[in-house]
Amino acid sequence: MKVLVFGGTRFMGRYVAQALLDAGWEVTVANRGTRSAMPAVESVCCDRSVPGAIDVFRGRKFDAVIDFSAYPSSWVAQAGALFAGNISRYIFISSSAVYSESQRFPVTEDFPLGPPHPHQQYAAEKIRSERLLVGFSQQGAFQTVSCRLPFVLGPENYEDRESFAFSRLLAGAPILLTNGGNAIHSFVYAGDVAQALIALLQADDKVDRQAFNIAIAQATTSRGFIEACATVAGKEPMLRSIPLGDLGFDQQDFDLKNLTFPFPHFNFYVGSDKLRKFTGFEPRFSLPQMLQVYYDWWIGRGDLRPAAYAREQAALRRLEASYNRSFGAS
Repeated sequence: MKVLVFGGTRFMGRYVAQALLDAGWEVTVANRGTRSAMPAVESVCCDRSVPGAIDVFRGRKFDAVIDFSAYPSSWVAQAGALFAGNISRYIFISSSAVYSESQRFPVTEDFPLGPPHPHQQYAAEKIRSERLLVGFSQQGAFQTVSCRLPFVLGPENYEDRESFAFSRLLAGAPILLTNGGNAIHSFVYAGDVAQALIALLQADDKVDRQAFNIAIAQATTSRGFIEACATVAGKEPMLRSIPLGDLGFDQQDFDLKNLTFPFPHFNFYVGSDKLRKFTGFEPRFSLPQMLQVYYDWWIGRGDLRPAAYAREQAALRRLEASYNRSFGAS
């Protein structure tokens, strides 16, 4: 089987490329050329932000495309038109951010899509991409599957999620929890995502035009995430609760480059029973296991200092000022 992976040179893409190689498949990775591909993988430079760049694949045939890198839906439209009739299945990496805010859990694939949530533009593009691909399938161009991922954890994670918690635990630094850290989240290990994608590549035609959540069954609050990290690191967390309204910014403006906490105060608890029913696949790694694997990798990296964020520092100052006012009043 020949598989083309868009965005296969960092984090999840590398897990998937390795899993495909281990399964004995031919792997081609398309990327901007800023990172080296893995050994035994064909690497093709393709910056999808450049008009016409995807034409490098014109006339080439693959059994499947796995698309990690299509952020704007226009890239999916271009890829769909190019690969129509030249691939059997297009697997699109979407997000559980596509779901509307819900008061019922777990959120399953038939729940409403769209805002409000803190990633509205990102989610809107994912939703458009999913619908575009269903349209290509309806026209007979290829089969398609959308994979809606929650927070993905594991070594090589380029987002400051596990490292945010572990670095502050080791430094004895305070960790802010909005409203006590009661927001609930779903997680999955990057290696389990790779195995789920292989299961979907091997699945029968029933998966066509379907969307699947890929997540562990257990949800965890923000506080629970920090407590699990603390258990792995053997440290006592210094937790500080702050009202959501005192952060100094709207949670709709959640910014991974300027954090107060690595997850927004928004419930992302998704169920993945549908994936199990269609493919038999279930994630193997629990949250504590994911965190242990990450910690063992991270602890040997050298620089374990917490990253500095202006929003976090400003929120800590607000919290301290509020405490001082209350203490002075008493």
